[in-house]
Amino acid sequence: MPFSTLPEEKKPPDSSDYTNIYNQSTTDSYDTEEAHSNCGSTVFSSVADNSSTSSGPEPPQVKPTVDRRFHPERMYPSHFTPDDIQVRRGECVLLACPGSKRKCPHCNCHVCHTGCIVIAVDGACHRNGQPGARASVGVYHGFESNWNASYLLSSEENQTNQVAELVACETALIDARLMHEYGEKYGIEDRKLSIVVIKSDSEYVVRGMTEWIEKWKTNGWLNAKGQPVANREYFFRIDGIVESLEKKYVSVKFWHVPRELNKEADKLAKAALCEV
Repeated sequence: MPFSTLPEEKKPPDSSDYTNIYNQSTTDSYDTEEAHSNCGSTVFSSVADNSSTSSGPEPPQVKPTVDRRFHPERMYPSHFTPDDIQVRRGECVLLACPGSKRKCPHCNCHVCHTGCIVIAVDGACHRNGQPGARASVGVYHGFESNWNASYLLSSEENQTNQVAELVACETALIDARLMHEYGEKYGIEDRKLSIVVIKSDSEYVVRGMTEWIEKWKTNGWLNAKGQPVANREYFFRIDGIVESLEKKYVSVKFWHVPRELNKEADKLAKAALCEV
C-alpha cells in the first residue's frame, strides 16, 4: 500500500526540469503500456514562457519562473472529471495518468502513479474576526489515513481562517517532505514523490503561492502599498518547504477547487472545533 504509516518515531509531531515527470514515477496499473501511451512530454512542463517574439534588441535574460498552479484542464482530456483525476488508493489519493484511456473494470478508476499524490487542506474559524475566535486545521491524505490531521491552532497563533488555511498547507507539505525523505533514506521507490498537489478551496492560499509570492519576495516582502505582507511568516515557511522539495526534483502544485470538492479536509477542520 503506498505511503503506509511510518514507524512511530518518524511520524510528524504535529526546479529543475519536470518534463516527462509522470513517466519517472511508478505506475500502479492494470495496463501499464496503455497508461503511458498518450503521455506527452509537455504534460507537466512547469516553466513559464517568458520569451518575446517582438523584433529589436534582445531583452535581458530573465530567470524562468516555475508555474506552481495545477492546471488539470491543460493536462487531462476534457471528459476527465475532478473525481477521475483523483484516484483513491489505500490511505492516499493519487493522480490519474492523463494517458489512461479507460477505467479499470474492477475498481472503476483510471491508471495512477504512486509518486504523484494529492493532499487536501482546509482551515476553519469559529467567530472569525471577532473576540474569542478559535481556528482549526484539516489535512486529508486519504480514507482513515494516519497522516490525516484535525486540530486546533495553538493559542499563540492568530485565530483567523486565513492563518488556519496556511498552517494546513504547511502541515501537508511537511508530511510530503517526510514521505519523500523516508523513501530516499530506505530506498523505497514507490514512496519517493514526483508530484505533490495541494488541493485547497482558498483562493488566498493558492494565489498567494502561485501569483503573488514572487512579487512579494522581489519587493522585500512588502505589498503593492509598501506595507508588510500579511501572514508573511507563513508564506515564507511554505515557500521554503516547496523549494526544498523542488531541489529534490519533486514538483509542488496548488489546485484551487470549489468548496464542495474539498469536503474531506473541511470536515476534518470543523471536527476540531467541536472541542471548543
